[in-house]
Amino acid sequence: MQSPCPSDRRLLFGSVVLLCLAAGTGRTAPCLAPAQPPEAPALPDLTQIKADLTELRSLEFKKEVPAEKQSIEDFEKYLQAELDKMFPPGKADDVQAALMRLGMLLKPIDLGHEFKNALLSQAGAYYDPASGKFFYLMTNVSEMILQTIASHELVHALQDQHFQLGPMMEKFEKEYLEGTRNDDRLLALRFLVEGEATYVQTLWQMKSMMGMDLAANPAMEKMSLKAMADMDFATIIQMSRGMAGEFAAAGDADDIVRAIEGMGDIPPYIMQPLLAAYLKGAYFVMSLRQEGGWDSVAKVYNSLPASTEQTLHPEKYLVQRDDPTPLSLPDLPYLEQEGWRLVDSAVHGEFYLELLLRNHGASAQAARRASVGWDGDIYRAWRHEDGRVLIALATTWDTEKDAREFFEAYRSIVPRKFGIDKPGGDEPGAPADRAEYQWGAAGLESGLTLLRGREVFIVEGAAPAMVKRIVDDAAAVKIEHVQ
Repeated sequence: MQSPCPSDRRLLFGSVVLLCLAAGTGRTAPCLAPAQPPEAPALPDLTQIKADLTELRSLEFKKEVPAEKQSIEDFEKYLQAELDKMFPPGKADDVQAALMRLGMLLKPIDLGHEFKNALLSQAGAYYDPASGKFFYLMTNVSEMILQTIASHELVHALQDQHFQLGPMMEKFEKEYLEGTRNDDRLLALRFLVEGEATYVQTLWQMKSMMGMDLAANPAMEKMSLKAMADMDFATIIQMSRGMAGEFAAAGDADDIVRAIEGMGDIPPYIMQPLLAAYLKGAYFVMSLRQEGGWDSVAKVYNSLPASTEQTLHPEKYLVQRDDPTPLSLPDLPYLEQEGWRLVDSAVHGEFYLELLLRNHGASAQAARRASVGWDGDIYRAWRHEDGRVLIALATTWDTEKDAREFFEAYRSIVPRKFGIDKPGGDEPGAPADRAEYQWGAAGLESGLTLLRGREVFIVEGAAPAMVKRIVDDAAAVKIEHVQ
């Protein structure tokens, strides 16, 4: 899951109830079965599934992978313990307020509560590297769905046994928690891990349940996985709700139907990255395999993707690796002197910046076009003694054209974001590289968006003089672009 979600390994290697969409056909048929008897089916025998996956993935299981049922109550206790560590008193409120000001969240929410509810409602199972076993969370479903869940989790077991997911994640989590939160890199890692599990699961579904060797037809495989990756979130919600009746007719339990029907109630900041890791991640891993076979996939674990840009556009990893340019914001001691304290800091990346634009009215096409060409970003948030929140976002882009496209797209969402008639910069003779805007009546909250060559700087939430000072200081930082 994405930050500030708990980053424990258990939450990284799970399956969601939307498994049927991963068949790549847009149909639910592979997961449907005749109505079930009132009692839940026994857990499936994994022998044949493991043999199938060994052949599909060209990896042998080094040891047994036990599978057990776990009650939702026990899973909830585990989640709550992790959330209590991640959200000490006051932290969640500060982060929520900061993400509201930035625009990643559209309304105040209890972050810990929403993350827990999302996982409780959507998780079908999870693999635990610490014990080397996986746990079914939803078991009162058809045997075919249980088999599909097992195929996904067994891929995670293969990943762990061959690429040491546990140690890899421990190292990554330490870096993640001790430095600036790199949400972009964490999501890129989820694209790889969940994407591979979804891709192999899809191949297994198509072959074992439909008799189709999807990998034998690269053109069809690419078309199917691309269609899955490109599905708009609203379309996924609509399709999923249409599936609910089919699941019910097939005799599956109410909990899976409720999960599907409740997807649209989960905030986009939580739900969209979760789904993208599975659906868009599968296309990324398919691209790796088509380029250089399974050896190409294995090599990625020794050279992990550095950004969602690389996973959303596989050619930027495979053909000419486009690593991000690291950005920094200057120390701003005057903020602390005037009652501001730092409450959040992160790198968001292409995926989240596109989500930000979509949140405030940009069309899917416009948001995607404006976020492509991302080359780096850094965000910080401060909270004043009086409760106000101030954010600064510095971004850099591959070309000046890319930077201007993001500048114009962001400038266009300002009216909706702040409930004002128009952003600054619309007046005759106003500079074409800056937009100034103000909301509220006290004159204490304003924003400034500045375009400078390949960079765009956004500061919002303080009085105009303070905002301008921060923008000037941020724009003065020398940037060494990664070629």
